[in-house]
Amino acid sequence: QIMIQGKATSDKAGELLSLFELILTDAKLDSKSRVIEMLKESKSRIESSIQASGHSYANTRIKSRYTVGGYIGEKMSGISYLQTVKDLLEQAEEDWPSLLARFERIRSTILDETKCRDGMVLDVTGDAKVLETVQPEIEKFLAKLPGDSKGEKLQNFYAEEHPWATQAKKEMTENAATIDEGFVVPTQVSYVGKGGQLFAPGEAVSGASAVVARFLRTGYLWDQVRVIGGAYGGFCTFSSTDGFFSFLSYRDPNLADTIDVYDKAGDALTAAADELEKNPDALATAIIGAIGDMDGALMPDQKGFTAYRRWLANESSEARQKFRDEILNTKPEDFRAFGERLKTFSNPTVAVVSSSAAFEAAAEAGKEMKINQVV
Repeated sequence: QIMIQGKATSDKAGELLSLFELILTDAKLDSKSRVIEMLKESKSRIESSIQASGHSYANTRIKSRYTVGGYIGEKMSGISYLQTVKDLLEQAEEDWPSLLARFERIRSTILDETKCRDGMVLDVTGDAKVLETVQPEIEKFLAKLPGDSKGEKLQNFYAEEHPWATQAKKEMTENAATIDEGFVVPTQVSYVGKGGQLFAPGEAVSGASAVVARFLRTGYLWDQVRVIGGAYGGFCTFSSTDGFFSFLSYRDPNLADTIDVYDKAGDALTAAADELEKNPDALATAIIGAIGDMDGALMPDQKGFTAYRRWLANESSEARQKFRDEILNTKPEDFRAFGERLKTFSNPTVAVVSSSAAFEAAAEAGKEMKINQVV
């Protein structure tokens, strides 16, 4: 999908939608010098981003080994995307006509008159008065776009597998080996990630998992990775939709020691479960924190985008309420069960962004990885 977003007051809505129309239908793609300039800027920005936010790239890389969405996301915005930008830059400099043809083909596919309306969604957020005011501008905008409601229908992606997913599964089987990787950049710190599939695809995940993951992030990992280890941040991520779990550190002076901390997290949760049985107030605090994360205050534009994202994902209010009830009913035993899963983590892998010296020291400590030079 391609998504265009913007904000405007109701009296400027027409101007905003005119910009959207210009971007979609009339963008000038044939300026070789501008494209080369933009690709060079993108290359520099990604290289800087990997050095400054290596934990995010490490997490994306790990997830690409286990989930289809993660694999596609890594290709679109992860470390491998940097190589794509480099390849595009080379193509722009040496074979501009073929790259221009690719750009034109992408736009013609997006605006295919026979089916583009079926895949088009317009989401507008505002109060009743604003929506009434902007309605004429919305109708004018839609009338100028190609296609009509009588065109062909796209396949039902809720019921049928998307072609991208089919291709991603094929490539994952061929290319995405579950190996530990290190990515070398000029830095004096490390961004250490370790993760994998904690729950099998399709396996039911209780809302209690959100409480446990938050407790682990704000307690054990904060204490061991940040306070004792000296990193700027230590945390974990967990997705209840696909069962993927990861440990991450930010601007970490350690590498091998941090991985050891991750490996002891299961034992830490078992000990925490014993303590929480004796301290119900601490359990209540953990539950309140998780509810706060789920139901935090949102600005109007955030409310609109969140509702749109939930609609797109086919996420019902009933499912959210069920998850919320499971959070509220979290018991110490849920911490113990989550800890046991971490102790028996099936085939987790590591991805680290750091310096050559740090990887050499980690190898001496028994943490060997496939090393890739990034910058």
